[in-house]
Amino acid sequence: MVAVIYSQFRKNKTADSHKTVEQFDGIEEKDAPIPKAFFVAYLIAFIGAIVYLLLYPGVASWKGFIGWTQKDDAYVAKSIDINSNINGVINAHTDEMMFTLLQKDPLVLQSGKALFGDNCSACHGQDATGQHNYPNLIDKDWLYGGSPQDIYTTIYNGRHGKMPAWKGALSGEDIDELTQYVSQLNKGSFTSNDLFDANCSSCHGKDAQGTQGIGAPDLTDNIWLHGSTKADIKRVIENGMRNKMPDFGDRLTQNQMLSLTSYIVSLQDEPEENIGFMQAKTYIFSRNEKPLPAVLTTCVGCHGSDGLGGVPDAPKLAGLKAAYIFNQLNLFSSGLRQNTSMKNAVSDLNVEDKLLAASYFSSLDSPEISQINPDKSAEGLINDPTERLIFQGDWQRALPACSTCHGQETEGSPSFPRLAGQSSDYLEKQLFDWRTGVRAGDQGQMMQNVVRKLTDDEIKSLSKYLSEIK
Repeated sequence: MVAVIYSQFRKNKTADSHKTVEQFDGIEEKDAPIPKAFFVAYLIAFIGAIVYLLLYPGVASWKGFIGWTQKDDAYVAKSIDINSNINGVINAHTDEMMFTLLQKDPLVLQSGKALFGDNCSACHGQDATGQHNYPNLIDKDWLYGGSPQDIYTTIYNGRHGKMPAWKGALSGEDIDELTQYVSQLNKGSFTSNDLFDANCSSCHGKDAQGTQGIGAPDLTDNIWLHGSTKADIKRVIENGMRNKMPDFGDRLTQNQMLSLTSYIVSLQDEPEENIGFMQAKTYIFSRNEKPLPAVLTTCVGCHGSDGLGGVPDAPKLAGLKAAYIFNQLNLFSSGLRQNTSMKNAVSDLNVEDKLLAASYFSSLDSPEISQINPDKSAEGLINDPTERLIFQGDWQRALPACSTCHGQETEGSPSFPRLAGQSSDYLEKQLFDWRTGVRAGDQGQMMQNVVRKLTDDEIKSLSKYLSEIK
């Protein structure tokens, strides 16, 4: 390197710019010296290289005068082990206390924030305020519930929101009426609508304020996930809606999901309020219990995790025979039993899913029934006409007693459902559906033949009496 610089320096001294070195095709090459700017730059670079080698390691085992190593410039993030933090608060604490303590751990929340950025922000945004079709996670409007248990279940199982398409099931005039009605729900005092009650209230509620168990949104607030214009509302009513959030139960560990849940809760103005929504004194996490399978999350939204009904018109399924439940799910799938909401709910279920749902609800305990002793005449005939229909029937009209098939106290039997304690509105609707043929699938059309012989008043009184049996 020194020789090169010295040789160039000597050439510059002896160079003659007037001397022609070569000539070709009219082009002359003179013996001109290298421009000083290039020579100076070359010299500076050479001196800089020497200085660098003196200061920094670069030759053999030489460490340099300043003792620099690669670690000095490397950005090495400090790994965060949240397992010990979380495991320490899980043991022997209620779920409510556990999430309260996790809210106070900055490392857990920091880990949750990183997990949110990697797994959730693409849909819900870096600030978790959501976007069109993806919900805001920092407001108080929760589709499936805002308690830490609800949020954890959503992360673990994912969610599959399904609204049925009403185009074809309703006329164009009906859809226009529903569109107009829904578009005005958040603009004044609530008024009922017969068309809404008949077709939409089973999911969105009689008051249109939604049902978190199945992810049916509140229609009376000013939050519109899929658009707020009449055209948007009509499109959703006509075509239905299917939104699917992926499950993370197999991608993240339990502690990672707890960390993510805690971070999402921390985004609320008052996290304590969300924690207060939890069931009291449960030990789900300390006992390492897993949430219900995804196929059951929609079912329990309406029918309750205890099978005793979560919304007014949903029947109680606790203790019903598995074969009966499985058969009804197949009837909904086939259309022999007509219910738009249920047909939509079972559309994606395979045989294994239906068997799982049937097995789950049949395993639950149903409320015990106290002994019923109707007043009878001297001839043994029950005095009350409604009780007589239930426990003795009316053989003059060829009407068998309800208890003949449904059990002595209408507690149900292997092939026939329990009637005792069911909602009167539900029972009444089923009886009228049997009469009109909306509900079918029973062997030999037995129920249709029975209900056709009952008057409207008898159907109503039977429904009311059966619902009050405890």
